[in-house]
Amino acid sequence: MTQPDLIADLEIQKNQKQEPKKSIRDLIKFYFLPGFRVPEFSAKEYEIGKIKSKRKLFRRLVTPLTILGFILIIFIAFLGIFAPWISTYTIQQVAMPHVPPSSFPFEDPSPLHPLGTTKYGYDILGRLIWGSRTVITAAAFPVLISNGGGIILGTLSAYFGGKLDYIMMRIVDFMYSFPIIIVVIIIAPMMGGKLYNILLLWGILYIPYTTRFVRSLVLQVKQNLYVEAAITGGADKLKVMFKHVFPNTYSALIISFFGSMAFSVLGFASIAFLGMGDQTFADWGTDIAYSRSNLTAIGPAFWPGLFLGITTIGFILVGDGLRDALDPRLKR
Repeated sequence: MTQPDLIADLEIQKNQKQEPKKSIRDLIKFYFLPGFRVPEFSAKEYEIGKIKSKRKLFRRLVTPLTILGFILIIFIAFLGIFAPWISTYTIQQVAMPHVPPSSFPFEDPSPLHPLGTTKYGYDILGRLIWGSRTVITAAAFPVLISNGGGIILGTLSAYFGGKLDYIMMRIVDFMYSFPIIIVVIIIAPMMGGKLYNILLLWGILYIPYTTRFVRSLVLQVKQNLYVEAAITGGADKLKVMFKHVFPNTYSALIISFFGSMAFSVLGFASIAFLGMGDQTFADWGTDIAYSRSNLTAIGPAFWPGLFLGITTIGFILVGDGLRDALDPRLKR
């Protein structure tokens, strides 16, 4: 071993002997002197705090009802994603304009049709499976549109205030005066009555509701001291808005997202029940409407109604579970 290597080895051994003494001394100061901080100990304390916080959040989220909600949503999503493999029928065979030549309307359950048939001889089970794909689309598509537009407009309105806020809120008040379902029923046929046109219109008409909700959240966060400190320090307004204000509204928006999906499912089912849906897709609201022509047949109305209830309850339970886990105002 050369002399430089020997000197380096001695230095390492010397430092290793000093580290325990320094570590013990710093540990005593860390616990007994209130203002004393050691970067290593502070980092460990921070990591331990993060782990505890994640565990508490996970425990608050993992409740029986929330788990049940996730299971129900996963079940419906599974049916929708794997519908081509689960169902023995294609989407064209369970929706207009195809009419099954070998089946009769409102047949009783049989090996060929395990749950029976609905009006025009469609297989109920096949329409339930393919309808799950339609209901997931009806839940997510309008809510993404309304939340995306509402987040942008609500944040701008609350943060900048003044004339911009006044004009936008008066437009929102004006939109509140129109019943959304009636407007959709009137305008949807003009747009061709296609599924995505209906959902697009539904999402656009709900932007004012999300705008007002986001505005109220931003106004609350805007009053916090760290936002005022960032503005006083000369930070750019857009940077403050998207880095300090908007991220602190995430939890409430996530909770609202699942509640809105439940409402969107029921809203689209109502439109389809009134005969304004796109009958080239299988959907459960149309199935319930079909059953009105034979009130003695319970199955054609029961099964679509049951699946609508499963989907809606699933979204509501998940939203309630997220509220219990993420809302800091609730008692733990």
